[in-house]
Amino acid sequence: VTRVFYPDDPPPFIDGVRINSPHYLCKLVLNESSPRRYTLVVSQYEKMHTIFYTLRAYATCPISLGKIPNQYEHVKQVSDGQWKGERAGGCGNHPNSHLNNPRYQVTLESRNNNNQLLLDLKGPKQYQVGLDIICVVVNDPNAPGAFTKKHSGAFRSGFVVMPLEDVPAGTYDIIPSTFLPNQEGPFFLTVKSSCPFKLAKLR
Repeated sequence: VTRVFYPDDPPPFIDGVRINSPHYLCKLVLNESSPRRYTLVVSQYEKMHTIFYTLRAYATCPISLGKIPNQYEHVKQVSDGQWKGERAGGCGNHPNSHLNNPRYQVTLESRNNNNQLLLDLKGPKQYQVGLDIICVVVNDPNAPGAFTKKHSGAFRSGFVVMPLEDVPAGTYDIIPSTFLPNQEGPFFLTVKSSCPFKLAKLR
């Protein structure tokens, strides 16, 4: 079971209406062909302050309800990231400047091929942001999860999350970027992993 990071990706089975009420009810009517496992996301319309809540589930058949376990025991954050000057290189559509973007290197200190990695990038809301991760060296080139390069997908306004499963132990470069060159501003990069790792700034 994986966490859901975006309100529309994947499209929700039911998208509850946000209401100003202390009680909310959501009903699922299922048939024999319906999926049997669902991810339930509890959220506020806007994060104003901490809210404590109680969640109950009722069904006409036996069910289980549990919190998705945290796979990422190890966390490090870059809190002083900057796209500035030539370091605001834009996305891969601009090959002459893209490689000038800030670059960080993560080394997974593990002997396994099934490590879990999560990259979280936050930038100015007015910019579309994204991530590239490039394999520098991998301990087991024949590992099923080995890859040369991966991208976080569609660029998103101010926030993108990139979960990676079954990542072989090795060294990888991370390139955070805005969609267009010369979009200057700060960013926060958070790296989470199921195994110990080192994180270094290359430029």
